[in-house]
Amino acid sequence: MNMNKILTVILFPIVLSVGIVLIPVVPDYSNHSLAAQAVGQTGRWVAGHLLAAVAFGLSMWSTSVIAVECERLGSKVPVFIMLLLSAGGGLYAAGLGADGIGPTAVKATGASPLIFFEGSGWWVTGVFMTATLFFGVGLILLVVYAIRGRVVVGVWRYIVFISALIFVSAPAIPSGWALYGVAFASLGVFLPIGLSIRRAD
Repeated sequence: MNMNKILTVILFPIVLSVGIVLIPVVPDYSNHSLAAQAVGQTGRWVAGHLLAAVAFGLSMWSTSVIAVECERLGSKVPVFIMLLLSAGGGLYAAGLGADGIGPTAVKATGASPLIFFEGSGWWVTGVFMTATLFFGVGLILLVVYAIRGRVVVGVWRYIVFISALIFVSAPAIPSGWALYGVAFASLGVFLPIGLSIRRAD
C-alpha cells in the first residue's frame, strides 16, 4: 500500500529529528565540562540519544523501501550500498546508545560524567566518524540511484542531493548545533523521496 511505503520512508527522519531536538545542545564538544552539564538534564539526554539510536535502526527499513522502489523503476541498487547503510546505521545506533547511557550511568554512581567523556577519548568519536563515513557514502549513492531511477524528479533532485551532502558534512562541525543540520538534512532527503513514491505509483 502506497501510504505504508510513504510512512516507512519518512519515519526515520521524523524520529531522528525528535531525538535530536530532545538532546541538550553542547555548544563545543571539545569542552567536556559543557557536555557534563548537558548530562545534568538526564531525562532529555537519555531520551534524545535513545530515540536517535532507534531512528538509525528504522533507517534500514526506510532505505530498503527506497532501494526496492529504485529497482521497480529500473535502477537496481547494488548490495554494497545497502551494506554501507546497514553498517553505518548500526554504528550510529551503538554510538548514540553509548553516548546517552554511558555518562548517565557514571553520574548515577555519584561521579562526574566528565570521567566518561575524558575516558572515552577517541572510542566514541571514532565510532561516530566511521558511522558517518559508511552511512554518508551509502546515502549519497542511494540518492544517486533514486535520481537515476526517477524516484524523485524536477527540483526535488537537487534538494535531495544537497541534503545528502549536508547530512554527511554537518557532523564535522564540533558543536551540538551540527545535529540540527543532520536533522534538517535527513528531512530534506527522505521526505521528498517518500512523497515522490506516491506519484511514482
